[in-house]
Amino acid sequence: MLLILCAISAVFFQPETGSVIPSEFPGLKGYAPLTEPEATGQEEWTGSGPWGGNLRGLAASESDNSIVIAGCGFSMASDAGGVWRSADGGTTWNVTELAPLQINDVCTGGSADPGKFYASTRTGLYSSTDNGVSWDIVSVGYFLAVGVNSADADLLIGGLSSNTGIRRSTDGGDSWQSVGLNTGFMKGFGCDPEHPDTMYVAMSGMSHALYRSVNGGVSWSAIGPSGSGWGVLVAPFGSAAMIILSTSDGFYRSVDYGQSWDLVVSGASYAPAVCDGVNLYAPVISESGVYESTDQGASWTLNTSGITASFWQAGCASSMGYLAGHSGGIYRTAAPQNNYAVSQEGISNGYIHAVSYAASTGILLAGGDSHGLWKSSDHGDNWEIVSPGPANWTIYDIAPKTEDDYTGEVRYLATAGGVFRSDDAGENWTIAGLSGTSISCIAFDPSDPDIAWAGTSTAGIQYTTNGGDTWTLGTGSAAGFYPSIELIGMPSGEYRILATFQQNSQGVYYSDDGGASYTMTPVSGTYLPDLGVSPHNGGSGPTAFLATDGGVFRSYDYGESWEACPGSSGLLWSVQGSLCNSVFAGTNGSGVRWSPDDGNSWQLLNTGIENRVVWDITQGQDQGQLFAGLRGFGVVELTDPLLGVKIAEQISSTISITVFPNPASSNITFILDGLSEGTGLVSVYSADGRLVHTQNITAFSEQSWSPDAGVSSGIYLVKAVAGNRSGTSRLVLIR
Repeated sequence: MLLILCAISAVFFQPETGSVIPSEFPGLKGYAPLTEPEATGQEEWTGSGPWGGNLRGLAASESDNSIVIAGCGFSMASDAGGVWRSADGGTTWNVTELAPLQINDVCTGGSADPGKFYASTRTGLYSSTDNGVSWDIVSVGYFLAVGVNSADADLLIGGLSSNTGIRRSTDGGDSWQSVGLNTGFMKGFGCDPEHPDTMYVAMSGMSHALYRSVNGGVSWSAIGPSGSGWGVLVAPFGSAAMIILSTSDGFYRSVDYGQSWDLVVSGASYAPAVCDGVNLYAPVISESGVYESTDQGASWTLNTSGITASFWQAGCASSMGYLAGHSGGIYRTAAPQNNYAVSQEGISNGYIHAVSYAASTGILLAGGDSHGLWKSSDHGDNWEIVSPGPANWTIYDIAPKTEDDYTGEVRYLATAGGVFRSDDAGENWTIAGLSGTSISCIAFDPSDPDIAWAGTSTAGIQYTTNGGDTWTLGTGSAAGFYPSIELIGMPSGEYRILATFQQNSQGVYYSDDGGASYTMTPVSGTYLPDLGVSPHNGGSGPTAFLATDGGVFRSYDYGESWEACPGSSGLLWSVQGSLCNSVFAGTNGSGVRWSPDDGNSWQLLNTGIENRVVWDITQGQDQGQLFAGLRGFGVVELTDPLLGVKIAEQISSTISITVFPNPASSNITFILDGLSEGTGLVSVYSADGRLVHTQNITAFSEQSWSPDAGVSSGIYLVKAVAGNRSGTSRLVLIR
């Protein structure tokens, strides 16, 4: 998707919505057009959480403010998002049928229709007449926002995409008319309760931040200060004389119906001010906190208690207090000067960049875009936020990913604001250097955790030998973006550092001097997002793997030369090797690809995540368990004993083996494809790696097998080998 970059203050705008992309998301990391979904593999990925999402809108019911809806979505990821509903004031949440839809905003039906909600999406305007339980489409189109007149539920003002302004409907959204405001982006709406024909829209991309209509939306004129408007609160205490406008400069307050304005809170915000009936709340990005007023906006006090992530985009008041929505989730507070608590349990819209699992303790860690660091002790069934966690909540990498080479308690995080370190297995975190720098990857020496390597998102790879007290920039690597780093064990017992770059990289770089300098070996591809290593390759040394936009590449000589893995193609975001020579690759929209034989043959392993972008993969309790971090869908888990069956051989190309029926109970047919002549050998392995059957199969033929009574029900791996070619499939046997 095309991005327009605004050079002012290095702010990124999305052209369809006019939305600012959070500054902690450096450029285009992890986003590309989706590939088409493919046929699924067997077994099923499941999971929910960790909790969070890119909050775009919050609204409490006019009839019962314990009912709240939350809209999530990111403009660059149309495959993820949705509306979640809370019946306890925003403490816990349940997903609605509007998922996964990219949501731009939500609102209530106002006092004219108190049981109604609206959701503005990229595919249309949806409404609910039962307080958010069920939803129906009202109008087809790309809606950024909608507002409802306080006296006439059929009078709607809708904001359209692509800098085309607003439209007016008098029939509940069945038809829309131009009102002369045909440029800009609608970001907020308000209505005068004393004079419902007077309505307001906050606009970005225009000469002024606020526009007013005094004739029911037929015509509009600018009344607000200059700049971009992002939210408007009209008549917070009953009288429309008071208006509070959030802008790119801060919060303006008017007490004379918008004739004059005072900047009462400085600092940008993309969320509206909120009134809980007594107090006012104004979240400010630049201060990483919320300004609160107990005197109707005459004075304000900053409250940062409990707040870490703060790219504010939404807010409302509920029965539980003030809810503040940001790019990673929701905070809640009961009253001014109280602590802000994370209040997003059940919102499973997490954009997960990093997962890590410690088999010795059973602790699964996960982090992503502005969500914070989360942990689960039951394989992802339940999650809790790590508190106190790192002081930056956008997490791109966790080291180590597994305990294959390291079982100690040191952990490192790569975040959008520096490197963080824990010496107690992730319970407590401190900054470990490069503060304020976006770090896309992190690795450390298993024999000495004080030696570590950090890839800065845009300024090269740095190393430390003293646990992060000081960092030194290595030389000889590309001026690329978003590096990935892996360590590979050498015959000497030392570790070689391998590095590549998601963008602007010509290949893979390796260093034998601790990261002081690098040598490059070329690999084709525009995107080279990730490196992985199979620690042991049948006694012949480890294999390195590289995820590219042209499939998976591998290296048998510690990164000095690379070859394309046969049968692998398409954009892959992540790659992970295993001790038993399985290789797993995260795709750009079709789940996980699995090779059971060191990258020689591949099959989809994606039931349950068929259309999902996989940003990270790690192994779990054993070689048969996987965890995957998804874009917009949290963390999922798969347990399949076949993943741990070791059948690796050095095979240069692939054939395919088809098994049917599948599942089967007795007579089974094998078909070998991709072999033009000659004979192949079919082998059937049980989940524990035991060979239970072999038979020859010739090209262009079908061969049958009737398992005897000694072959029990279960999952089996079927492998066909013909010369230096192989293919695999799976069989489910039901007796």
